[in-house]
Amino acid sequence: MKIQRTDWGYIEWRHIHDENDKKQLMDIRISVVLPGKSQPKHTHYSEEQMLYVMSGEGIHIINGKKHHKKAGEFVYIDGGATHETHNIGDEPLRELLVSNPVIVNNYDYEDKKIDGLNRIIEAIQSQFIEPLNIPITIYDSSWKILLQTKCFNNYCIKTCALNGRFAYCDCLTPQNTAEDEQYTFKCSHGLTIYHIPIIYEDEVIGYIRGGHILLASDGKKSDQKNIYDTPTSTAMSIKRLLVQIAKSIVNYYRFNKLRGEVQEKNMAIEKTSKLREELKNDLIKEQEKVANLKINHHFLFNTLNSMASMALEKDCFDLYSAIIDLSKLFRYTMGVESEFTELEKEIDYVKQYLNLQKIRYGDELEIEYNIDEKYNNVGVPFNFLQPIVENAFVHGFKNSLDKKKLKLSTFLYNERLRIVIENNGSSLSDSDVCTVIQKIHNNSGHGLSLIHSKLQFAYANNFKMDVISNEKSTSFIIDIPIVNNLKK
Repeated sequence: MKIQRTDWGYIEWRHIHDENDKKQLMDIRISVVLPGKSQPKHTHYSEEQMLYVMSGEGIHIINGKKHHKKAGEFVYIDGGATHETHNIGDEPLRELLVSNPVIVNNYDYEDKKIDGLNRIIEAIQSQFIEPLNIPITIYDSSWKILLQTKCFNNYCIKTCALNGRFAYCDCLTPQNTAEDEQYTFKCSHGLTIYHIPIIYEDEVIGYIRGGHILLASDGKKSDQKNIYDTPTSTAMSIKRLLVQIAKSIVNYYRFNKLRGEVQEKNMAIEKTSKLREELKNDLIKEQEKVANLKINHHFLFNTLNSMASMALEKDCFDLYSAIIDLSKLFRYTMGVESEFTELEKEIDYVKQYLNLQKIRYGDELEIEYNIDEKYNNVGVPFNFLQPIVENAFVHGFKNSLDKKKLKLSTFLYNERLRIVIENNGSSLSDSDVCTVIQKIHNNSGHGLSLIHSKLQFAYANNFKMDVISNEKSTSFIIDIPIVNNLKK
C-alpha cells in the first residue's frame, strides 16, 4: 500500500487505475487529516469524487460553501470544483475517497461554417475548455498563442507571470523534442507540464501545454510552498483531458468537412415521411431515458461496491444493507428498457427507497402498505411513483415536528386502478391545493408535472391525477385504466 505524506496528514492509496485500461478508471484511497490540521484549498481539475467519512468530524468547503460532515456521512465533489478540508475534532478525520475522471467530450457544434484553428478554439472555449478549470495554453503550428486560460495556480502567477500572461515562461517555449509526439517535462521550478500536439490528417496544426502541477511521488513531502501536492491519479486525469481537448479540436475539423454531406442526408430524411416518424419515436424514447438517468451510473456503482465491501470488513451490517438498497434503486433505473413495467416492480422500487428513509428517520417514520396484490401485474409507467413519495419528504415533512407517517395503497375504484400516497405532513389550504394542481397540469417540466407528463404519454387523457388535503393528511391520488400495456 502506497502512502503519500503531507503537511496536513497522509493518504493511503488502496487502488490506482491502470492508465491503459479504458474500462476501469476509478481510484480508491483513504485520506487522513490530523487533528488541528487543514487540507489546503485546491481545484478538482479533472475528476469528481465521492467521500465517505469513516471517523472523525470535519468541515468541507466546496466552491465556498461549508459542509459539516461526521462519521457515516457522504460528500460529493464535482469536477472543476474548489475544495478544502478542516479537521475540527479531537481525532484524525479519516475518509474513504473514490475518484473518477470527468469525461467531457460532448458539445454542441455551431450551425455555421468555421475555418481555422483560432475560430474553432473560440467556438469551444466557453463550452468545453473553460469549465475544466485547468491551466492550458494552446498554440498554432508556428507557436503563436491562441488561448491561455486564467486558472493558473498562485505559485505560477507569483514566480513567472508577466502582466498576467506567461508568454515568456520557459515551460511554454518550444522544447527539443519531436513535434508530433506527446511528452511530459518539468519546468525550472519543478512543476510537471504536459505537451500534446494537435494532429489532423497526419499534419501538426497546433499544440496544447497544460497541467503546471506539483506531482506527488513515492510518498515524499514537497519543499514547495503555496502549491497543492497533486496525487498521481489527478495528474493522469489532467493529461487525459488535454488529450480529449486535442481530439475534440480535430473532430471539429472533421465536422466542418462532413457538414455538407450531413445536410444532404437531412434533406433526404425530411422527404421520407416514414423515416421522419421513426426519428420522432426514437427521440421520444431517448427523452424518456434521459429523464430517468440522473447520475453517472458507472461511477456510482463502482463507489457503492467499494463501500459495501468496506462495510462488511468493518461489520457495519446496517450500512451494508443501506448500500445494497441504494444499489438496487440504481439497478432498477438502468434495467428497464421499455416505457412500462409491472406495478409490483414499481412498488418494490418505492419500498427500497423507503428503506433508506427508514434508516435516516428510524422510529420517527412509520410506513404502511395497503396493496391489493390482484393488480401487481398491471402495466404502469416506469418510475412514476417514487418521485411522488419523495415529494412527501421534500415538502410534506419539511416543517413537521410530529411522527412522520406515510401510507401507500392500491385498490379497485370505479373499474379503474387507484393508487393513493398519503402523508401526515403539513396540510394544504384550498388555495394551495389549487396551485399545486395547476402546476401539475401545466407541463412545466419540473417536479410533479413530469409525472403528469409521463402518465399523459402513457394513457393520453384516460387517467386522473389529483391532490386532496385536510388537517390530518395530504393525499396524491392517481386513477389509471387496468390494461396489459407491457411491451414484449
